[in-house]
Amino acid sequence: MPKEKDLDSEIPDFVKKYVPGVSRGLSWANYSSEKAKGTAVKSEAFNESKAEGYAAALNLPSGSNKENIRDNTLKEIWSLAEELTEDVRKVSSQINSQVSREKREEVLSEARILARKAGLQAAIAAGWEKGWNEGIAERYAKESD
Repeated sequence: MPKEKDLDSEIPDFVKKYVPGVSRGLSWANYSSEKAKGTAVKSEAFNESKAEGYAAALNLPSGSNKENIRDNTLKEIWSLAEELTEDVRKVSSQINSQVSREKREEVLSEARILARKAGLQAAIAAGWEKGWNEGIAERYAKESD
């Protein structure tokens, strides 16, 4: 599918003038498409990470301190998500202070990229945690039988 700017250039100027929603519609369609792709990537990362957490819980050596292993792993994974989120905050706070529209768009684009990375890392962390909890619950349910 062509990019929004490609489609926008194909629309005659008189149509843009009398139908101002055309460009907004293209922007919305582009946003919707990008959002769907991002959601699919995060969902896949969540499921992969969930499987890793589940496997880690099932393969935990006997006598291990499961709380320490869980807490240390989650602290590491979530701290990266928090760092990325802080980077997003720093960049996004600079958007409105830009002097030109082009500069604002550049900073906004950078903030979007960082936000996607932060969201992806959060999905990984949440997936690992959910998988770990399910693995531990299954493991100890089998042991109590």
